[in-house]
Amino acid sequence: MKRKLLILSLLVLSAAITAQEGNIDRLKKNISDYGQAEIRFKNPGKKDLAFISGKISVYNANRDYAWALVSEADTAYMRIFPYSYVLIDPPDSKAVLSALSAEEAMNWESYPTWQQYDTIMHKLAEDYPLICRLDTIGESINGKQVLVLKISDNVQTDEAEPEVFYSSTIHGDELAGYVLLLRLAHTLLSNYAPGRLEAQLIDSLEIWINPLANPDGTYYGSDTINIPRRFNASGEDLNRNFPDPTVSGTVPEKENVDMINFMKGRNFVLSANIHSGAEVLNFPWDRGEVLWDGRVHADSSWFFNICRDYVDTVHLYSTSGYLNDLFSAGSYPGVTRGDDWYEVNGSRQDYVNYERQGREVTFELSAAKQSPASDLPLLWDYNHRSLLRYLSNAFYGIHGRVIDDDTEEALRAKVYIPGHDKDSSHVYSDSLSAYFVRLLDMGTWNLEVSAEGYQSKSISGIEVSDFQQRFLEVRLRKDTSDIPEVQPGKLLLWPVPAAGSINIRVPEGFAAVARLDIISSEGRLVYSKQHNLEGDYLRDIPLNGLASGLYIVKLRNSSGKTLKESFVVR
Repeated sequence: MKRKLLILSLLVLSAAITAQEGNIDRLKKNISDYGQAEIRFKNPGKKDLAFISGKISVYNANRDYAWALVSEADTAYMRIFPYSYVLIDPPDSKAVLSALSAEEAMNWESYPTWQQYDTIMHKLAEDYPLICRLDTIGESINGKQVLVLKISDNVQTDEAEPEVFYSSTIHGDELAGYVLLLRLAHTLLSNYAPGRLEAQLIDSLEIWINPLANPDGTYYGSDTINIPRRFNASGEDLNRNFPDPTVSGTVPEKENVDMINFMKGRNFVLSANIHSGAEVLNFPWDRGEVLWDGRVHADSSWFFNICRDYVDTVHLYSTSGYLNDLFSAGSYPGVTRGDDWYEVNGSRQDYVNYERQGREVTFELSAAKQSPASDLPLLWDYNHRSLLRYLSNAFYGIHGRVIDDDTEEALRAKVYIPGHDKDSSHVYSDSLSAYFVRLLDMGTWNLEVSAEGYQSKSISGIEVSDFQQRFLEVRLRKDTSDIPEVQPGKLLLWPVPAAGSINIRVPEGFAAVARLDIISSEGRLVYSKQHNLEGDYLRDIPLNGLASGLYIVKLRNSSGKTLKESFVVR
């Protein structure tokens, strides 16, 4: 019996491979002509589909079928692809109408050329210089700038405000979000007036908008959108190419390296990545049931609620059936957890939520990847209220500052919820502004706040209400448990020998303020500064640039009393 089953399996596999050989020439021609080939095949089930998504770029799935886009690098795998597939003809690009000028493009009923897009981004910054600044995330492989706008009331300053981020078209052929975000930026700026939601958002947030994350894909082969493709110039799917704890050896593409560095320079508390190809909001994790031991994000309920709020608002203004996709039994129309739909590794959403402790959702806002220009006004009418409302989620939850109790300097501290946080769902306060935001469902929460070199602090019974903000100022005291004992009348220096810095402890009651001098063995003054003593010690006195050798520390208080001690720099 086993032998018969084995023979039958081999016959099925042989037939599938023979069928692929018949398709492979057409597939290769589509790749040559359009930069990619689209296929549809029967959904083989979650486990097998998760494996396939690691080989080719699966972009949609339902109970019956799965869809994928194949690049030139995938053709070798497609020769042994274990399932029969159907090639799908590329969409007619005539519906992707290009504007004749930047002015026409800003009617938002057509797509800009590359030069028009660059002009519009510069124009927005030039027309609204007090609240808008143009920046770059980096450059594509082919040298196109990946542009981003910062919109805020004090746009040249990094304020202690929540930072939020919208980005679109990481897949170059998913076009709707590209124009939606351009129009959103223009709407925010042109409607900046007292009493409007746009003004409230701009005055209270730092908003970053990147309409086009993959310019080489969108403008594949031309500076006009003729044959946009999913992949970047090297044929990689950028939304499967971010570092992932379940995959070793991922080498991010240039665009992703630049995006990662950009994100590391900011502290985004809320973000969204806009796609096309379905009509659903997809929240973490994209890897889960199969690829990540069935893990669910600690804040899965909160993610579901903000996605549902977005969708419910859309449904008030859209035609019946829009943003209504269902991917699992009993799920909410237009909302899904990523791994309930289909699983992938290396998505930007999972990178932001795991590696950056952010809160990012994937918006799939058009069933058509290359949305016809005639659909753009309708998509805007359906979504613009929700796009604004989504940003306002950054106002709610627990906000606060974490500072040094003595100096009131900003601290980078971990803000953790015991018994709730897992898989990197905690957040950090900003090292420059001290600001943190912990977005949460309604309820009563306990926080534990910790920073290196400081005593941790627990805060219990914090009440969080929907659409309300709780603000906390958290003051941490230095952890003095590792400070050595000092002998009466003497200075204590450690570590000795010293390298980049040195710590100093003085006898009790010596002074609150003292002048610190460091003198070389040749008698040269190499450091001199007045210090406020933190209790009876000074920490991390910098020794940058000091040559190896013997030095003398001299500490003098306001009464003229002086203490001296020598130390060695290695």
